[in-house]
Amino acid sequence: MKKNFNATNHSDSQSLRDFLSTLDEDQLISITASREDYLTTAISEQLEAEKRFPVVELLDPHSCQKTVFNVFANREILDNYIKNASDVEQKAKQFSWLETLAEAPVQDVVTIGEDVNVLSLPIFRHFEGDAGRYITSGIVLAKDPRSGRYNMSFHRMQLKDENRMGISLHSRGDLYDYFEHCNGEGKDLEIAVIIGCHPAYYIAGASKIPATQDDYSWAGAYMDAVPQTVTAKTVDLQVPAFAEYILEGKILSDVFEDEGPFGEYTGYSTSRSTRNVFEVSSITQRKDAIYQDLVPGYAWEHLLLSQYSKEILLLKKLQKEIPEITGLSMPKNGCHFHAYMSMKPKAAGQAKQAMLLLFGLDMYLKLIIVVPDNVDVHNEDEVLWAVATHVQANRDVFIVPDVICNRLDPSSENGVSAKMGIDATNETASQEQLITIPDEIRLQARLLLKESD
Repeated sequence: MKKNFNATNHSDSQSLRDFLSTLDEDQLISITASREDYLTTAISEQLEAEKRFPVVELLDPHSCQKTVFNVFANREILDNYIKNASDVEQKAKQFSWLETLAEAPVQDVVTIGEDVNVLSLPIFRHFEGDAGRYITSGIVLAKDPRSGRYNMSFHRMQLKDENRMGISLHSRGDLYDYFEHCNGEGKDLEIAVIIGCHPAYYIAGASKIPATQDDYSWAGAYMDAVPQTVTAKTVDLQVPAFAEYILEGKILSDVFEDEGPFGEYTGYSTSRSTRNVFEVSSITQRKDAIYQDLVPGYAWEHLLLSQYSKEILLLKKLQKEIPEITGLSMPKNGCHFHAYMSMKPKAAGQAKQAMLLLFGLDMYLKLIIVVPDNVDVHNEDEVLWAVATHVQANRDVFIVPDVICNRLDPSSENGVSAKMGIDATNETASQEQLITIPDEIRLQARLLLKESD
């Protein structure tokens, strides 16, 4: 449902700029440097090596163009800014309509038709093996051609020329389904690509949303506000009113061109692609628009964006069936394929039941480790200590062969993989006496060290 509102209803609280204004000094760093290919990737890698995860503003002193990246590298920042993460599916029902503005900041500057030049945007090349410069932060917005439901998703987009981009739909999700439907009727699929906006839109775009719910409603729940939108200029879509850039256009029917290779989240380059073509009909943007980059590949920003809502929602689903489960984490080094789960089993075999349930809920996973509920699943040292001291392989490890998996796993064959579960909740080990020291002495040690700095 849409409602019309006057421009006086503008609220920059639904913008990337509002998010940046909420960050503390240690959560945001500014760097002045000429825009260079690979630079955002290199800065992100260095910050990870230093165990630092701030948002980064990169200012080009020649063009005065600002780029923001590393927005999704810090779980604490997201926890403080994203609302209703654990009950988003229920909360989304409160935001099932849009506030449609007569005008909006994202259309301060409008370029249409022959004047469109995507090459003028400050888009980066991220890895030496990439086929070219890629938009990695673009949220692809489309409507289901049958139901009209809005969908948001991520797809890599390679710059080809002024108004043409290669796009891959190889995740075979909703957008692929929409395209196949339109292509079967000989029609192009209208889309809008959102670049630079409230993090709630990014989290919604990375969430697995039920087919009965509109993706805008989840973005609204994550913002805890009804989404404010404006009518696009050249396609029949409502777009976020406070985005930095919107690229409007169509995925062309029966037109296919080579695209890739591209550095994916596994840490490997891949040429796997559906070879689709996105033709851009309009670029709208804010004055002094901020370009948002999302460092792809094996970067923590890339992985945490995909995992943030998944961890929360999967844990809720698991606990609904098995209340003894207390925690869930997907470590960076597992690149979507590993999970650590904590629980206090009430019966023999329950840990294996929990692992089989999680394997069924997430086809990407191929290794799950279950640890006792007193082990922090976000602390890998503790998880691997539990494996070292609780596990006997012949008793506590099981393997399920030939299960469907994600095809980007370079070790998979024909879309299937073996799944391995490790039960580190062994009661015999838990009966041993853990070594401890008093909490008050731990506190004293922290204070002494702080005074010595």
